[in-house]
Amino acid sequence: MGGATARLSLVLAMGVALAVQAKDEHQEKTEQLKQLRGRIEALQQSLNETRGERDQARVQLREVERDIGRLINEQKQLQIQLKIEAGKLQALQTRERTARAELRAHTDSLASQVRAAYAMGEQEYLKLLLNQQDPASVARVHVYYRYLTQARSARMDEIRASLAQLAALEKQITERARELTALRAEQARQQQALQETRARRGTILAGLNQKLSSQSQTIERLKRDEQGLARLLRELSQALAATPNLPGPVGPGARFQDFHGKLSLPVKGRILARYGDPKNVGDIRWKGLFLAAQEGRDVTAVFRGRVAYADWLRGFGLLIILEHGDGYMTLYGHNQNLTKAVGDWVEAGQVIASVGNTGGNPQSGLYFEIRHQGEPRNPLQWCRTP
Repeated sequence: MGGATARLSLVLAMGVALAVQAKDEHQEKTEQLKQLRGRIEALQQSLNETRGERDQARVQLREVERDIGRLINEQKQLQIQLKIEAGKLQALQTRERTARAELRAHTDSLASQVRAAYAMGEQEYLKLLLNQQDPASVARVHVYYRYLTQARSARMDEIRASLAQLAALEKQITERARELTALRAEQARQQQALQETRARRGTILAGLNQKLSSQSQTIERLKRDEQGLARLLRELSQALAATPNLPGPVGPGARFQDFHGKLSLPVKGRILARYGDPKNVGDIRWKGLFLAAQEGRDVTAVFRGRVAYADWLRGFGLLIILEHGDGYMTLYGHNQNLTKAVGDWVEAGQVIASVGNTGGNPQSGLYFEIRHQGEPRNPLQWCRTP
């Protein structure tokens, strides 16, 4: 007995120790993620300062496109809530119809019993009870009346319960309908805010396009954009190397380099610009693909990885960068909105953004790059094309 108690105590102690260890590890990883996000935020601020982001028009464009992305994310979440609430309301209304049908059945049954009692009343129940010539008949009538009374009482209880259920359902339906009305009003408000924000964006872009009055200015801007991205990738690599223990899906053989030529493109669209093509200004060439696609279409991760960056960057708009290990990264630019945050892990095929034209891009589509150790690689050598 004493040995069993000791073993039980040991098991309990080990369980407590493991729970404490797991809690400590979770807190440590949470702190690491917080530090990573802090470093990347500081990097973004530094890029803003050193790359001329004090230009008021660029600052306004960044903020307005961030706002548009946020509003679109909120709208999508609101659509999910509306669908859930509409489903709940429909389920309640179905239950109400069922409850009303049951109430009608109970009421009809009670009415039949009342009619039967009335018919028997014509046989003068009291007279039958006092009839000494046929005791067996009296007994049968007495039993029948007792059963009939019990059945009526049961039906009345069922009717009262059905009425109470109906009252509760009607209250819930009223509450759900009120919630739906409020959600639809919020949806309309957000849609109005989105339209106004997009109008402001159009005004800002018009002003920016007027400033780019010469080809030399355009070339200078593109070069600054590329330099800023290169710096971002260098410093991201350093920040990620400092936090290697963040949780995420890890599996043997799941290495990016093993999927050369086997990846899927992140969005279905027409390839307007290929790796190495000239950009029609100076000697600048494309370092990735531009896939023309409808605004709002889903952008998916080409491979499992950790979100290293998810924010606005000059020249690339709302940009999300995934780190895949062994020095490989994939970049997805000009998005309408981003659905993941720094530190999140995503699987291949998981939605990470939606197609847009942020960053001053004239056409809706996705800019996609693959980098290894900071150097661009031809995406068409890595991805299958339809």
